[in-house]
Amino acid sequence: MISFELTEEQKLAQSMVQELAGAQLRPAARAADDRECIPSSILDEIWATGIIQSQAEAGGYSPTLNALLLEELAVADASFAVAAAAPIGFLGAIATQGSPAQRKDLLPLFAGDKYRCAGVAIMEPDFAFDVSSIRTAAIKTREGYRLSGMKGLVPFAAACSHFIVVAQCDGALDAFIVERSAKGVSVGEKRPNIGLRALEMATVNFNEVELPASARVGEGAGADVQRIIDSARIALSAIMTGTSRAVMEFVMPYTKERVVHGDALAKKQTIAFRLADMRIETDAMRWMTWKAASILEQGIDATRQAQLAYTYCGENAMWIADEGVQMLGGHGYLRDNPVEMWYRDTRTVSVLEGAVGV
Repeated sequence: MISFELTEEQKLAQSMVQELAGAQLRPAARAADDRECIPSSILDEIWATGIIQSQAEAGGYSPTLNALLLEELAVADASFAVAAAAPIGFLGAIATQGSPAQRKDLLPLFAGDKYRCAGVAIMEPDFAFDVSSIRTAAIKTREGYRLSGMKGLVPFAAACSHFIVVAQCDGALDAFIVERSAKGVSVGEKRPNIGLRALEMATVNFNEVELPASARVGEGAGADVQRIIDSARIALSAIMTGTSRAVMEFVMPYTKERVVHGDALAKKQTIAFRLADMRIETDAMRWMTWKAASILEQGIDATRQAQLAYTYCGENAMWIADEGVQMLGGHGYLRDNPVEMWYRDTRTVSVLEGAVGV
């Protein structure tokens, strides 16, 4: 029998993040969206949980725990959750697929007490949800590789110290570690987005960047790029589950208090059924995400389950966000309520494949 009963360690971690999310992150979400940036104090609070640094510790990488905690962060704000997921994706790839030298050189960089960002760059400006369409290419040279291409929607691109760049190499996908300061790497202007506005996402251009052979993730052994992609899909599924939970937990008390034609809105049969469906779909999203994360953690091929979770969560998170706006009526479009922001964030998260990981 499959069981997703949380361990005591997972319950403690979940409780810690829930407390942070409710006390500090949720109240700061609207201001971050308005200013289109996340205050360093908030990033440091997320860092202080130890979620990100734990990826670099022996036995600290756990896709299941990461998915659990990213959901809790997303209940507060999706941008804050992606801010944690971006370096988690980078560190997780290095910790599980990097060579001994890469782990030794890179993982200690993230052991400090201040937020530090690194990213996984998969998406491209004309990305069509098909990784085989990636055009960024790495050509073998005598010294290593020459990388050229462009990646889009990279969170905190200007602040990242390193990127893991997925590119075509010898007819197959491969992954390379690129320093932000490397010659030929340039970050474009911050892109104005409808949702996740606080993430300061931008395009990163790689113009004939010369890389040593040691820049290839895993070096001679190479990397399983599909697992990096699966990790990203699971992380985004967890974040969409969290945002859906936020919508559901907001509209339920609202519809119980809102009186229409002499009775609470929640007592209307149509609304009651929709609320029930929101709960059912949110739970289903969570179970699918946890199942995919569990498979990934066991080292088994998680591609099918990760894709199913990502697709299911994308479709139902948008339905839940739309229902949340509709249930608030005209108020659902006002910035006085957070539902309009969650709707915008959900739309953006659902097309952000490849920018994060668990």
